[in-house]
Amino acid sequence: MCVKNQVGSSAMDALVCGYSPRWRAEKELIMMHGFSDDSMSGEGSKTLLLAGCVQKYTAWADFSFEWEAAIEIPPSIDYFKMREARLMIKQFDGWNIPARDAKIKMLAEVASRYTPKIIVACISRAEFDDIVKPISPYLLRHPYFTVFYALLVKWAEWQYADGVSIPTDFVFDEQGIIGAETVIWYSYVKSLQAPHIAALMGSTPIFRDDKQVLPLQVADMVAWHMRRRIDFPDEDHRKWPTAVFESLDRAECQISREYLASMAEHMAQVPGIELVHDKPKGYKPPSLIKE
Repeated sequence: MCVKNQVGSSAMDALVCGYSPRWRAEKELIMMHGFSDDSMSGEGSKTLLLAGCVQKYTAWADFSFEWEAAIEIPPSIDYFKMREARLMIKQFDGWNIPARDAKIKMLAEVASRYTPKIIVACISRAEFDDIVKPISPYLLRHPYFTVFYALLVKWAEWQYADGVSIPTDFVFDEQGIIGAETVIWYSYVKSLQAPHIAALMGSTPIFRDDKQVLPLQVADMVAWHMRRRIDFPDEDHRKWPTAVFESLDRAECQISREYLASMAEHMAQVPGIELVHDKPKGYKPPSLIKE
């Protein structure tokens, strides 16, 4: 039986409901969020970055109570989204910069006390569009697919190196059609991996509302922090309100131009690849099952 309490705790319980008590206590959940700056309109690398925060279910459950309490401390907010904080809109409408940064710093410190591991994967959207998109099948037209699976495999490799034997389950922020199209490939991509890696890849990833699954709000903050490290490598990270994340263990995977070129070359060798480049007539995208 899964006990339901506050919204955040209830949503966390639902993610592990059905596991045995031993597995529930040891089960790690990786909370994934993406950050892609669409404001650059053709300038720069247009990096798409996915970041995940990993901890055991029991830690995430305790975290959810503390996070809810922290966002309610005046000046209070109902939920945290980094984009709203950055632009000072919606939940941060009317705030000043010092108050906003103080709130972010407080929330980042709450998250860091639970010492989640961080996993990051990033890709240049400009390079993907230039190298891969012209040849790719319609369902693989978005760089989200490539960075999504790069991150999942990277995490399984990290687990294996650490001697972990219980597979991790992945929870992503809702991505709409792109997420639904990406996840349908999971079983196939998993089957391509070495047995010891496939064994650690867990159940098919799920997508959830970050207003309900509260650790996704931390992943959002971490994604912004890691993207800022890429955009501004010479800045003093210690001055950022998210500076505390620098002390957390992390693994990073940057998809290179050379890898994309190899990917495109292999695609081009598939007979009839040009026949599946355009959107199929009558195509209806899959929908995500929401519980």
